[in-house]
Amino acid sequence: MWKTIAAVGATAAIIGGAGTAAFAAAGTPTPTPSASSISPASDTSASTPTTAAVKHPGVNRLRRAVHATWVTENKKTIVFTTHDAIRGQVTGVSATSITVQAADRLTQTYAITLGTKVHTRALKSAASISDVKTGDPVFVGGTGTTTLTALRVVDTKK
Repeated sequence: MWKTIAAVGATAAIIGGAGTAAFAAAGTPTPTPSASSISPASDTSASTPTTAAVKHPGVNRLRRAVHATWVTENKKTIVFTTHDAIRGQVTGVSATSITVQAADRLTQTYAITLGTKVHTRALKSAASISDVKTGDPVFVGGTGTTTLTALRVVDTKK
């Protein structure tokens, strides 16, 4: 249980933290649109930051993350673990594997094991891999380098 909590927490921290650090380090100024590129029918409320977005800018970057890979070290055993996460659409699912395609067209296949936890937004509770269907939007977090093993699958379909 501790490893699962650590893996999920590390996923959120790494994706959010690395994205925030990279964004801050880039220091790229926001481009100012020219008068010709502004549409009179555009929705200005979409560009107005909310209070939550101002207080927690990393959260919005985390929500936009598509996929990530990072390595952690167990300080006691000096063992390195490669973690992988992807958010996208299920292109194939079976009792033993799930294939997900991200928005940038990267496709990853994860092995499903007895240790894989599956949750669905519709049920708001634990589920089984048979509840996940092709075409569903999902988040998959796992470990591995050449063969990825899913630790957690979250079907975000409402």
